[in-house]
Amino acid sequence: MKKIAVLTLSSLLLLSTHLLIMSTRSDVIVPYEWIVPGAYAKYIGGSFSLFYPNYTLIDFSPEGIEAFLEWTVLERVGDSVLLNLTFFVNGTGNIVYTESVPDGKVDILDIATVAKAFGTEAYEWEFDPNADVTEDQKVDIMDIATVAKAYGTTQDDPKYNPNADIAPEEKREVSRHVVHRKTLLLDIDVYSRDTFLNGKPLGKTCFWMEPYADVGDKVVLYGLPPEEINGTVRKVDDEWGGWWGWPDITTYDVFVFQIDPFAGFRSYFDWNTGMAMKINLLGSWPVNPDGDYSVGFPNGTEYVITRFASTPLGTELNVGTAADYPMVLNFTNVQLGPP
Repeated sequence: MKKIAVLTLSSLLLLSTHLLIMSTRSDVIVPYEWIVPGAYAKYIGGSFSLFYPNYTLIDFSPEGIEAFLEWTVLERVGDSVLLNLTFFVNGTGNIVYTESVPDGKVDILDIATVAKAFGTEAYEWEFDPNADVTEDQKVDIMDIATVAKAYGTTQDDPKYNPNADIAPEEKREVSRHVVHRKTLLLDIDVYSRDTFLNGKPLGKTCFWMEPYADVGDKVVLYGLPPEEINGTVRKVDDEWGGWWGWPDITTYDVFVFQIDPFAGFRSYFDWNTGMAMKINLLGSWPVNPDGDYSVGFPNGTEYVITRFASTPLGTELNVGTAADYPMVLNFTNVQLGPP
């Protein structure tokens, strides 16, 4: 019996040693105990562009702009979290928009304007807000019917409808003070980070990532397939947190570089909790889909970009960008770093 007991103890010691060796930081399963009601984080950022469904683009001046993103966990049931997210931008913006200029008659130009955008919805490249005569964020048969009903009329005709007089168009530009605030209630799976807004999937979010990610690990930052933004952990850094006012915080650096859609940026996450220390907002960019955007490299290689990186969440927040806007963690009530 004694011999059996010794063997059992030795086996346990060997097993414990094996488990200690195998439990590298990439293999640790973290229960995300910090994601509880009341958990809060605020991120501050710099210059932004906003893009609205009516195809208005607002570029903010870098001087005097206030921009932040903050989230609060409202409730958690099992692995499901209800997150309150607010995005706020305040500053002087250069507003560029396209406006229809009535010419006093409803003719073939007005029909052609609606026909060109027929079947599109807001945020789609071909969507034309001026063709959205019924103003329901889509161009459909009702818009065609409205213009057709007034076809051939002029301002003196009782059947004339100014809403159907949508051509030609002119590009307008004005500078003024703008305050933008967007609040969303998001349903997020704690572990997969799959996110939903009113039942609509937004892909993965980047408010937190898998803790203990190690160099070489492949992770999905955010997005919906096949447009997911993927990254690779480039380094684990004990100094980065101190640069931004978070001393003694170990972070891991996720680097992304994609050509089509084009994106090149770094995001940082706390190594112990997985919370994002620096996130990047990507959204829609109002450009002609037939246009070219070239990127040249010193070796002579030139890439022609036909579309831009974006995420459904960034689009919902009205972020408009061809690159990315980094936002850095400014405040949180979550205990970062080791306990």
